[in-house]
Amino acid sequence: MTLEQRLTEDMKDAMRAKDEMRLSVIRMIRGQILLEKKKGTGVTEVPDDVVVALVRGHVKRLKETIEQTTTVGRTDLADAAKKELVLAQVYLPAEMTDEELDPIVRDALAQAGVTDAKGMGAVMKIVMEQVKGRTDGRRVQEAIRKALGA
Repeated sequence: MTLEQRLTEDMKDAMRAKDEMRLSVIRMIRGQILLEKKKGTGVTEVPDDVVVALVRGHVKRLKETIEQTTTVGRTDLADAAKKELVLAQVYLPAEMTDEELDPIVRDALAQAGVTDAKGMGAVMKIVMEQVKGRTDGRRVQEAIRKALGA
């Protein structure tokens, strides 16, 4: 079962259960999938990696919303966004642990021959290709800085 099919089934379940919050999150993600289909590429099935990227984008926007609403003091909106975040993260693959990320970063540093923060972009490119959506770019950046001692 593809991720898109799983979202459709979960949407039906949420409708039956009258779970408005879950239904709203799934509809938002499915809307993004439909936009992807309508781009004119002639694709009828959106691959799982594209769906994961769409969900990851939605999660990123929710995290930014939580940050902004907390800063402004709107805890009610921040709480609603946190609930949406939990529901959306169900559709993402498991995040990489630091123990899994550190060896990839060390290998990329050796491969790029980087010893200072100036070459961080080259290392980021190598690492991001290897982790492919299993971790956030910010975490990769922090791991590289830690490995460089900067």
